[in-house]
Parts: sequence; structure tokens; C-alpha cells
Amino acid sequence: MTVPNQVICDADGNQIQISEYPNAVNVYEDARNQICIDPEAPTVVAVQLLGTESIFTRRHVHTQASPSTSWVITHALKGKPQVTVVDTADTSVVGDVIYNSDTQITVSFTAAFAGNAYLT
Repeated sequence: MTVPNQVICDADGNQIQISEYPNAVNVYEDARNQICIDPEAPTVVAVQLLGTESIFTRRHVHTQASPSTSWVITHALKGKPQVTVVDTADTSVVGDVIYNSDTQITVSFTAAFAGNAYLT
């Protein structure tokens, strides 16, 4: 539990004054986090994702410009993101997703087409 008016440091070493929310919690994207909330106390949990992308949304958009039955997608999301694929008419398409590594996936389809893959 964080004590009101305590100064804490974020992942970059920046000092943060905790005064308004006595149950403030630091959550780091590169570690497993377990948060226990006291229902009797006012609590705010804010998650800031570090990196070059928006701090509010972590997603990767892959554009497949040339039609193909196999899309290889490299991303910086780490792990196994959800994959949504649409063709150039924005029609949802289902494919077989294989997670090659924490930063690369391959999506295979029965017919070649172009479109976008949205990873979240």
C-alpha cells in the first residue's frame, strides 16, 4: 500500500508525488503484476505502457499490400497478441495464426488477398 504524500519513482526513475489517491499502484508492463484492491478505500489503477506507441493503446497495424496466402508479421508487442484480419473491403477474414516468437507471427489463409492485420 502506498502512503499518501509519498514520493515514488516510476520505471524511468522519475519522481511521482502520491497525494490524491492513497491506494495508487505501480504496474509495469515488463513484469507480472497482481493487484489487490481494498473495496473500502478509494482506489485508482493507472497503467502506462512504455515505448514509442500511445500510452493508452498498444496495437500494431500490418498492411499486406500484395495478395498472399501467408502473411508474416513482425511486431513490438511481445507475447501473443490477438489478431484481427480484414481484406481491402474491410471484411473480416479468418486465418490460421502461428506465433513464431514473441515478436513475429504468421497468418495463413486458403486464398491470397491483400488487407490489414490488427494486433492488440
